[in-house]
Amino acid sequence: MVIGKFISFLLISGILFFSILSGPGCANIVPPGGGLRDSLPPVPVRATPRDSALNVHEQKITIVFDEYIELKSATEKVLISPYPKNQPAFESKLRTLTIRLKDSLLPNTTYSVDFGDAIVDLNEGNPLKNFRYTFATGSKIDSNELTGRIILAETGKTDSTMFAVLYNKQEDSTVAKQTPLYVARVDSKGNFRFTNLPEGTFYVYALKDEDGDKKYGQPTEQFAFLDSPVLINTSTKPVKLYAFAAEKEKKRQSSSTGGKGDKIRTLPSGNNLQAGAQDFLDSFKLSYQKPIRHYDSSKITLFVDSNNLVTDLKIKNDTANKQLILYTAWKQGSTYKLFLNKDYATDTSGLSATKNDTISFRVKTEKEYGSVRITFKNLDTSKHPVIIFYTTEQIAASYPVNDLKWYRKLVKPGNYQLGILYDANQNGVWDAGNFFAKIKRQPEIVQQLVNTLTVKENWDNELVIDMNDQQAAAPKKQISPSVPGRNF
Repeated sequence: MVIGKFISFLLISGILFFSILSGPGCANIVPPGGGLRDSLPPVPVRATPRDSALNVHEQKITIVFDEYIELKSATEKVLISPYPKNQPAFESKLRTLTIRLKDSLLPNTTYSVDFGDAIVDLNEGNPLKNFRYTFATGSKIDSNELTGRIILAETGKTDSTMFAVLYNKQEDSTVAKQTPLYVARVDSKGNFRFTNLPEGTFYVYALKDEDGDKKYGQPTEQFAFLDSPVLINTSTKPVKLYAFAAEKEKKRQSSSTGGKGDKIRTLPSGNNLQAGAQDFLDSFKLSYQKPIRHYDSSKITLFVDSNNLVTDLKIKNDTANKQLILYTAWKQGSTYKLFLNKDYATDTSGLSATKNDTISFRVKTEKEYGSVRITFKNLDTSKHPVIIFYTTEQIAASYPVNDLKWYRKLVKPGNYQLGILYDANQNGVWDAGNFFAKIKRQPEIVQQLVNTLTVKENWDNELVIDMNDQQAAAPKKQISPSVPGRNF
C-alpha cells in the first residue's frame, strides 16, 4: 500500500513538472469553474385561476414559476386588457407572482395580461419575454385580432415608445378624458397587435403618452387617428396610422446670470452665423430669449466692405416676436459689420441693450456649396412631391420637385437623409393634422427614402432615386407575437 501511494505521488509530480516545463512561461493557476451560466428564463408551472380559464369571477391572480423571480417596472411594462381604470397591485415573492385587480370584472369579457419583459429570474436577470396570461369571465375566450403600423408623418420613421389604443365611443373628447378599453405596445418597426378582442366596432388611435395615463395629453405629443371606425371580426385587415404633433415643442432657453443673486441687465441675444460666416441663401437672424416688444430699425445699421452702408436692408420680427430677421442681397465673399446701437430693442420683460454692439462676419461664396442632380424614377409628380433634406432628425432644406430630373445649384455641404413630402396644399412645407377641428384633417405624409446623400463642397453631386425600390425596401409587416400561457 505504501508502495502504491509512492508511485501515485511520483506520477502526479511528473505531470506537474512536465506542465511547468511545457508552458510558455510561469505556470497559470486556474480556479475551478462554477458551471454553466443560467441563461434560461423562468417558466410558469401553475396559475390560479389557470391560464385560459372560463367563467372567472375572482380578482386575485397567482402564478407560480420554476425558480425565484423578480418583477421589474410592473406599472410601466405590464399591460392588462381591457385596460384598468385603477392600477392593479403587483407582488412577487420567491417563486410566486400575485396580481390583485381593483376594477370590477366585466361580464362575458376576455382578459389578458401582457407582461412584456417585466418578469426575470432573480439570480441572472433572464427575462421571460412576450409572456401573456388569459382568462374569461364568460363561457368563451375571444380570439379576434387587430394589427397595424404607426408611422411618424413628418419623417416617415417610427417610434417604439408610442401606444395604440382602442375605444368604443366616437366623441372627440373621449381620447383625452377617458381611459381606453384596449392598449397595445408598438415595436421598433412601428407595428402593434391587439389580441383576444371581442367582435364589435372600435375607434383606433395612437399616442405618445408622456404622463403614463394612456390618454391624449398635450398638442406637442405625437398622436394619430383613423378616419373611420374598425369592425373587429375574424377577417379584420391591418390598419396604418400616421402620427403627428399638432404643435412644435418649444425649446427651453436658460437665462444666464453674472453670479449668485445677479440679474441680467442687458438684452441677451444670439445669431445664426456658422463659424463667423453667413449663408448667402439665408437671412441674418438675431434670436432672443423673450419676445421683443419694440425695436428701432434706425438704430440697426449694416456696412459691407468696411465703410459702405447697406441701403437695401429690411428688418422684420418673426411671428413669435423672438427673432429680428435682416434681409439684404448678400455679396459673396464680402465682409460685413452689423452695428446695434444702445436701446435698439426692448423685450417684454423690459430688458434692453445697455451698450453699443458690433457683429462682424463674412458671406460665403458659391464654391462653399455643392450642386445636386437627382434623377427620379416612378415618382408621381401629380401629388406635388417635395424633397426634404434631413440632418440629425431636423429638416435642413426642402424643395419642390416638378420634374423627374431635378437640379439644385447651391446646397450646403453635409450628410443628408432624404424624404419625399406629398404636399397636398402645395405650400412647400409639411402640415400637421387636426383631430379636434370641426372638419378633421390627416397630416401630410413624408415617405422616408432609403437613399442618403453626401453633398461635397464645390462638387456636382448626382443621385438616382427609384421610388419602386423604396417600396421594396420598406419594412414588411412584422409583429412580435406574444407568447400565450402554456395551459399551466
